[in-house]
Amino acid sequence: MTYLSMKFAVAVSGDRVNGPGESEEVQIYETDGGNVRLIEKYSNPALNATAARGVFMLKSALDHGANALVLSEIGSPGFNFIKNKMDVYIVPEMPVADALKLILEGKVSPATAPTHDHGHHH
Repeated sequence: MTYLSMKFAVAVSGDRVNGPGESEEVQIYETDGGNVRLIEKYSNPALNATAARGVFMLKSALDHGANALVLSEIGSPGFNFIKNKMDVYIVPEMPVADALKLILEGKVSPATAPTHDHGHHH
């Protein structure tokens, strides 16, 4: 699979992929097929939300022009919100560079269902 000018929004804590409702920040990466570069990062708006926190992060990713998400997990409210808007890639909590490499090598496919039903996941 070839990614032409894809923009990935990654939920990040430290340097590791995290969940949309828990991550410290959102990092936007752009790829032109082979090269990946960080083009923007901002505090995760979900941290100030009181309900359906992950959806706040997902909406911000859309607002920042991302067309794919990289997360460690996603609940059904977030999955249903983002369905048919962008691809979601679920990876273990791992360094962001490693996660993006796996996705670009075609070793991770877009998620077809949420990782859990609803609410905050531990």
